[in-house]
Amino acid sequence: MAVHHVHAFLCNDSYPNRTAYYQAVGRLAKQGLVVKEQGLDTPKLTLSEEGAESLEAYFRPDVWWSRKWNGIWYILVYDIPEADRAYRNIFRQFLKRQRLGCFQKSVWITPRDIRPEYADLQEAAAVDVFACLFEARTVLGMPAEKVVWESWDFDALYDLQKRFCEVYGENLALLRGAVVPDLDSLMRLAVEEIDAYRSAFVNDPLLPSPLLPRDYKGKEAFTIHRQLMAELRLKLSMLNSE
Repeated sequence: MAVHHVHAFLCNDSYPNRTAYYQAVGRLAKQGLVVKEQGLDTPKLTLSEEGAESLEAYFRPDVWWSRKWNGIWYILVYDIPEADRAYRNIFRQFLKRQRLGCFQKSVWITPRDIRPEYADLQEAAAVDVFACLFEARTVLGMPAEKVVWESWDFDALYDLQKRFCEVYGENLALLRGAVVPDLDSLMRLAVEEIDAYRSAFVNDPLLPSPLLPRDYKGKEAFTIHRQLMAELRLKLSMLNSE
């Protein structure tokens, strides 16, 4: 344990350029991971509420779906000892926020090039003491479709997004009717819809389209969300013009 802590300290505190360290800390903080040095001990990791509520990507998922995949998987493997359980737990939660999939217990995967994020984790949080990042064109010889199913829970995601489509598809049809709802009803629907939309997408890895399962409901949910928001704005403008 003593050797481990000294190694972590040396990796985390002997920076030839402290500016690079602070820049890495700042970029991670914007993603919701707060890193604090602890002398000889492993850096302390915490997740911020700002990062937890940051959903910009989910309100423009089409940008992520349209990204081209170069056929390379980025595989992060770690072995964090029990003595650093707190570090391990926060690190795992951060990987989920970054939309990596858990291929196995300590093996996480993504088709997105996360080398910049990993470099920041090396610089600020001494993650290279515990982890390695690999690039691979195949994962145990599996086809990409199987890798996706092994790494992300698309069954649960399908149920959530299908339910969203059913409920808010009906709400959209009602909203398009001749009767204009009152202001309170419109605002309540807007709040409820955004909360439901968040729940439907918070665990969505937003994979490039070629990697998405055939029955993926995210694109339908996104279309309904945009149409319902547009209809709400129209109805609000009608109320304001009265």
